[in-house]
Amino acid sequence: MKSFATTLLVTGFAFMLAACAHSPVQVAVKPEVNVAPDNIGAGYTVHARGVNQLPGGGLGSLGGIYADSSNVTMSNNIEQSLASALYQGLESWSFRSVETGGDVQVVANLTDLSYDSPNKLYTTKVNSGASIQLQVSVKGATFYGNYSTSGNDRNLIKPSAEEVESTVNRLLSATLQRAFEDEKLKAFLRQHL
Repeated sequence: MKSFATTLLVTGFAFMLAACAHSPVQVAVKPEVNVAPDNIGAGYTVHARGVNQLPGGGLGSLGGIYADSSNVTMSNNIEQSLASALYQGLESWSFRSVETGGDVQVVANLTDLSYDSPNKLYTTKVNSGASIQLQVSVKGATFYGNYSTSGNDRNLIKPSAEEVESTVNRLLSATLQRAFEDEKLKAFLRQHL
């Protein structure tokens, strides 16, 4: 009986350690916006681009005993994904997208995109967030806007790669959505076009 209890204890401890060890997670970051149709940009062209200003390129760690090897990174080109989301919203405002030049230039600087657990023994808490600095230029005038979204999640078990990807995309999409809902941005465009 003592041998069985010892075996059970060792097996349980090994299982617990395995549960704490996380593999690296790669996520495809593809934000989307849902912008109400408007004719703000009717007759005008727009060039949009995204800029990755994340330090180190990673989003964080899932924590756990092997936190250094459980990093969350992007598997795709975030600059292209940001530009696609910007064009998606701007075309809803009747702008015609162009690859260079344009009557309006839009730059989305991604300054924060994080999914990080501060726990070094296990993953129960995850701090996440997204921040974008938007720069819109029209005929020598420039509009600057800062938009952020944050989240705090609690997990009993390690989140799956799909859950991490969903959270990151939800946060970044919500942050871009804030920009398109900014009445100051709309007023700036109407004033200068």
